[in-house]
Amino acid sequence: MDQSTDVISQLKILSLEDSPNDAELIYEHLCENFGMDIHMDKVMTEEEYISAISSKKYDVILADFKLPGFDGFAALEHAKRICPLTPYICVTGFIGEESAVDLLKNGATDYVSKDKLGRLVYSIERAIKEAKDRADLQQIQASLIESEERFRATFEQAAVGIMHVTTDGIIVRVNRKFCSIVGYSQEELLKMSFMDITHTEDLENDMDNLARLLKGDISTYSIEKRYTKKDGNFVWANLTVSAIYQFSGELAYIMGIVEDITERKMAEIELAFQNDKISYLSYHDFLTDLYNRAFFEEEKIRLDTQRQLPISIIMGDINGLKLINDGFGHAKGDEVIIEIAQILKSCGREEDIIARIGGDEFGIILPRTDSASAQLMCNRIYDECKTYELYGDRVYPSISLGHATKMMETESLDDVLIFADESMTRQKLLDSRSAHSSIIASIKAIMFEKSQETEEHAERLIKLSRSIGITMSLSDDQLNELELLSTLHDIGKMGISASILSKREKLSNEEWSEIKKHPEIGFRIAQATSELVPIAQYVLCHHERWDGKGYPQGLKGEDIPLLSRILSIVDSFDAMTNDRAYREAMSKEEAIEEIKRCAGTQFDPNIAKIFLNIVL
Repeated sequence: MDQSTDVISQLKILSLEDSPNDAELIYEHLCENFGMDIHMDKVMTEEEYISAISSKKYDVILADFKLPGFDGFAALEHAKRICPLTPYICVTGFIGEESAVDLLKNGATDYVSKDKLGRLVYSIERAIKEAKDRADLQQIQASLIESEERFRATFEQAAVGIMHVTTDGIIVRVNRKFCSIVGYSQEELLKMSFMDITHTEDLENDMDNLARLLKGDISTYSIEKRYTKKDGNFVWANLTVSAIYQFSGELAYIMGIVEDITERKMAEIELAFQNDKISYLSYHDFLTDLYNRAFFEEEKIRLDTQRQLPISIIMGDINGLKLINDGFGHAKGDEVIIEIAQILKSCGREEDIIARIGGDEFGIILPRTDSASAQLMCNRIYDECKTYELYGDRVYPSISLGHATKMMETESLDDVLIFADESMTRQKLLDSRSAHSSIIASIKAIMFEKSQETEEHAERLIKLSRSIGITMSLSDDQLNELELLSTLHDIGKMGISASILSKREKLSNEEWSEIKKHPEIGFRIAQATSELVPIAQYVLCHHERWDGKGYPQGLKGEDIPLLSRILSIVDSFDAMTNDRAYREAMSKEEAIEEIKRCAGTQFDPNIAKIFLNIVL
């Protein structure tokens, strides 16, 4: 992988896996969930693995931990030796916490359990981004080092600034190079002392060294100092000072050799900054600026001492993040993650370790904190979440929390973390329905606002479709699903540009293609939450036609779900009899004639007959 390239057209993955079924499962999962073409080479043995990473460049390595004849540590060492810039992710069915921490310490990018492949896409995306950041920083370092070496070579070949001063510091002679360094003319400098052009913060050090030189304690000295230039700016210089004596032994003057080192000093400052940045990135999450999982695991070990007892751990998981991503976009999902991170930081203490340890997962280590205090912090977090508003007054961040406390030295902090995670899972089950209901209400409000549809339109569809459903003797569950479908069938229009939805002129081919994506977008949104899963397939099919000329799948006849066929008629009738941005409403009679005309082509003829009997 060329780490300097911003866009990867095809993700090249090396799979080190001794189970062909597991390798294929991982490949299929990535193909379904990753937003680009996937090419995966699969190897099983150490020899094949070394050959692959020696002969090809990969964007990421996915390696099992337990392998025939060697293990994940050996595989990691081969990767570090042969392709050190390639991210290495351990994907395994079982790995102990200590082994996982050791892998991360030894240079592994992440580890993902095979029963939690949902994390793998995020882990790969994060690994690729971090690898690119590291490559960029290394390139910056290399550029800075190259710049410094070039600057030093220039120093060796260029003339240096030279000045002669009296024991009182009065300048009596300068060369042209020195004049160019400080920006004064020779005439101006001969009326000044070196103290006049020395930066005030460096003057004391220079004067102390000069005093030692004049006393005979030293014969020469060299310092880095700043000169104030004529234009008010300062220049960094390496000053070497020597006392020049006459043959008689009497002091003649003080000579200073001045090299301009401004560029090198600025490079050193920049290099120090980049080194600090590299160190920072290795222990922080790039999105939230919280600590990352590697730091969390290290601190868990470091703080596991008697002096820190009681020590509590809080585990947190964001509610409905996938639904937010699908309904509002990943940018909004990232905003929720960032807001949650800010809330956690605002509710924590300076000594608390607050980390993002997964895509939507957070961990907090609370030294010297009992269970009651941990619960109080959870309550503060819940209260703070309710005050945040991310989308007008419609969506706020929600997180489920669980905590556990280690009271005695004999207890395992790893077990405490497991108990905290189990506590969080129980809380998440209690929170999930209210969190999802809130997000669904938000989606409905935004859908009505963005798609130009109205609640009155939805109510009309509910009334008409219910009449058909009762006539067809649908069950109560089907009638309830039909009502929900009538309200949210156009949920996918949230993902379509508002300018297209409200356009009065005829749509272009490209715009029409964009419009036709909304059933699939709505299908993905519906599948993201249990409350909408029952109508997901109906949402996908509500623009299919009886004659098979609909979209997106081109289903025909009774292959189209019954509820989708019902909605297709009532939605078309309501659209025809009400004003739209692009046309005025038809009369009821004209719409009825259109339904009759399209029965058997666009609409199910039997349902069309039932509908006409209802509206006539």
